[in-house]
Amino acid sequence: MHERREARRVDVDIPLTITLLGTPLSPPPIIVETGDISPQGLSVVIKIKTRLEQGRLVIEGGENSKKMVKYLLLDNKQLALRINILPRGGSIHAIGKVKWCYRNVQEGCYYVKAGVLIEEMDSGSRQRWLEFLRASNQFLASLEPG
Repeated sequence: MHERREARRVDVDIPLTITLLGTPLSPPPIIVETGDISPQGLSVVIKIKTRLEQGRLVIEGGENSKKMVKYLLLDNKQLALRINILPRGGSIHAIGKVKWCYRNVQEGCYYVKAGVLIEEMDSGSRQRWLEFLRASNQFLASLEPG
Protein backbone atom coordinates (compact mmCIF):
# COMPACT_ATOMS: atom_id res chain seq x y z
CA MET A 1 0.00 0.00 0.00
CA HIS A 2 1.26 3.50 -0.85
CA GLU A 3 2.53 5.46 2.17
CA ARG A 4 0.21 8.44 2.78
CA ARG A 5 1.55 9.50 6.15
CA GLU A 6 3.06 12.93 6.57
CA ALA A 7 3.75 12.65 10.32
CA ARG A 8 5.41 10.04 12.51
CA ARG A 9 2.85 7.61 13.85
CA VAL A 10 2.60 5.93 17.22
CA ASP A 11 1.45 2.31 16.99
CA VAL A 12 -0.95 2.06 19.91
CA ASP A 13 -4.41 0.56 20.26
CA ILE A 14 -6.83 2.86 22.06
CA PRO A 15 -10.62 2.65 22.20
CA LEU A 16 -12.49 5.13 20.06
CA THR A 17 -16.18 5.73 19.41
CA ILE A 18 -17.10 6.87 15.90
CA THR A 19 -20.34 8.39 14.69
CA LEU A 20 -21.04 9.19 11.06
CA LEU A 21 -21.91 12.85 10.36
CA GLY A 22 -23.90 14.42 7.53
CA THR A 23 -25.94 11.36 6.64
CA PRO A 24 -29.68 11.30 7.35
CA LEU A 25 -29.89 7.59 8.21
CA SER A 26 -26.48 7.07 9.76
CA PRO A 27 -25.92 3.96 11.87
CA PRO A 28 -25.57 4.27 15.65
CA PRO A 29 -22.07 4.98 17.04
CA ILE A 30 -19.71 2.03 17.26
CA ILE A 31 -16.61 1.39 19.36
CA VAL A 32 -13.46 0.56 17.39
CA GLU A 33 -9.72 0.60 18.08
CA THR A 34 -7.00 2.67 16.55
CA GLY A 35 -4.24 1.11 14.51
CA ASP A 36 -1.89 4.05 14.91
CA ILE A 37 -2.12 7.72 15.84
CA SER A 38 -0.40 11.04 15.05
CA PRO A 39 -1.05 14.73 15.79
CA GLN A 40 -2.90 15.07 12.46
CA GLY A 41 -4.87 11.84 12.33
CA LEU A 42 -5.33 8.19 13.15
CA SER A 43 -6.33 4.92 11.62
CA VAL A 44 -9.30 2.93 12.84
CA VAL A 45 -9.84 -0.79 12.53
CA ILE A 46 -13.23 -2.48 12.47
CA LYS A 47 -13.17 -6.26 12.88
CA ILE A 48 -16.28 -8.31 12.11
CA LYS A 49 -16.47 -12.09 12.47
CA THR A 50 -17.36 -14.10 9.37
CA ARG A 51 -18.20 -17.68 8.52
CA LEU A 52 -18.45 -19.75 5.36
CA GLU A 53 -21.96 -20.82 4.48
CA GLN A 54 -22.53 -22.87 1.33
CA GLY A 55 -19.25 -21.62 -0.10
CA ARG A 56 -20.07 -17.94 0.56
CA LEU A 57 -18.60 -15.60 3.13
CA VAL A 58 -21.29 -14.43 5.58
CA ILE A 59 -20.77 -11.55 8.02
CA GLU A 60 -22.01 -12.47 11.51
CA GLY A 61 -23.86 -10.18 13.92
CA GLY A 62 -22.67 -6.66 14.58
CA GLU A 63 -25.35 -5.00 12.47
CA ASN A 64 -24.19 -1.52 13.48
CA SER A 65 -20.62 -2.36 12.44
CA LYS A 66 -21.83 -3.69 9.07
CA LYS A 67 -23.76 -0.48 8.41
CA MET A 68 -20.81 1.69 9.42
CA VAL A 69 -18.50 -0.26 7.10
CA LYS A 70 -20.72 0.56 4.11
CA TYR A 71 -20.43 4.27 4.85
CA LEU A 72 -16.69 4.22 5.59
CA LEU A 73 -16.00 2.72 2.18
CA LEU A 74 -17.39 5.89 0.57
CA ASP A 75 -14.92 8.75 0.04
CA ASN A 76 -14.56 11.69 2.42
CA LYS A 77 -17.11 10.67 5.03
CA GLN A 78 -17.03 12.90 8.09
CA LEU A 79 -16.92 11.29 11.55
CA ALA A 80 -17.43 12.48 15.11
CA LEU A 81 -14.64 10.95 17.20
CA ARG A 82 -14.61 10.29 20.93
CA ILE A 83 -11.09 9.15 21.76
CA ASN A 84 -10.67 7.47 25.15
CA ILE A 85 -7.19 8.39 26.31
CA LEU A 86 -5.31 6.43 28.92
CA PRO A 87 -4.03 6.18 31.62
CA ARG A 88 -5.68 9.34 32.96
CA GLY A 89 -8.98 8.46 31.39
CA GLY A 90 -11.50 10.81 29.97
CA SER A 91 -12.34 11.47 26.35
CA ILE A 92 -11.18 13.81 23.63
CA HIS A 93 -13.76 14.92 21.09
CA ALA A 94 -12.89 15.72 17.49
CA ILE A 95 -14.26 15.70 13.96
CA GLY A 96 -12.35 13.85 11.29
CA LYS A 97 -12.67 12.90 7.64
CA VAL A 98 -12.03 9.47 6.13
CA LYS A 99 -9.14 9.91 3.67
CA TRP A 100 -8.57 6.29 2.68
CA CYS A 101 -10.06 2.91 3.41
CA TYR A 102 -9.27 -0.70 2.61
CA ARG A 103 -10.70 -4.05 3.56
CA ASN A 104 -9.34 -7.52 4.01
CA VAL A 105 -10.61 -10.95 5.01
CA GLN A 106 -8.35 -13.17 7.08
CA GLU A 107 -8.59 -15.74 9.85
CA GLY A 108 -12.38 -15.77 9.89
CA CYS A 109 -12.75 -12.00 10.19
CA TYR A 110 -13.59 -9.13 7.87
CA TYR A 111 -11.32 -6.15 8.59
CA VAL A 112 -11.86 -2.57 7.49
CA LYS A 113 -9.06 -0.09 8.14
CA ALA A 114 -9.63 3.62 7.51
CA GLY A 115 -7.28 6.59 7.72
CA VAL A 116 -8.93 9.58 9.39
CA LEU A 117 -7.61 13.15 9.18
CA ILE A 118 -8.50 15.18 12.29
CA GLU A 119 -10.16 18.35 11.00
CA GLU A 120 -11.59 19.91 14.16
CA MET A 121 -10.52 19.68 17.80
CA ASP A 122 -10.87 22.40 20.44
CA SER A 123 -7.66 23.79 21.95
CA GLY A 124 -8.04 21.97 25.29
CA SER A 125 -8.59 18.64 23.55
CA ARG A 126 -5.70 19.36 21.16
CA GLN A 127 -3.39 19.96 24.13
CA ARG A 128 -4.47 16.71 25.84
CA TRP A 129 -4.09 14.83 22.52
CA LEU A 130 -0.54 16.12 22.02
CA GLU A 131 0.37 15.29 25.65
CA PHE A 132 -1.00 11.78 25.18
CA LEU A 133 1.01 11.33 21.97
CA ARG A 134 4.19 12.60 23.63
CA ALA A 135 3.72 10.27 26.63
CA SER A 136 2.97 7.30 24.33
CA ASN A 137 6.10 8.01 22.28
CA GLN A 138 8.24 8.19 25.42
CA PHE A 139 6.79 4.99 26.83
CA LEU A 140 7.29 3.05 23.59
CA ALA A 141 10.85 4.41 23.24
CA SER A 142 11.64 3.19 26.78
CA LEU A 143 10.71 -0.36 25.73
CA GLU A 144 13.19 -0.42 22.86
CA PRO A 145 16.53 -2.11 23.57
CA GLY A 146 19.35 0.16 23.65
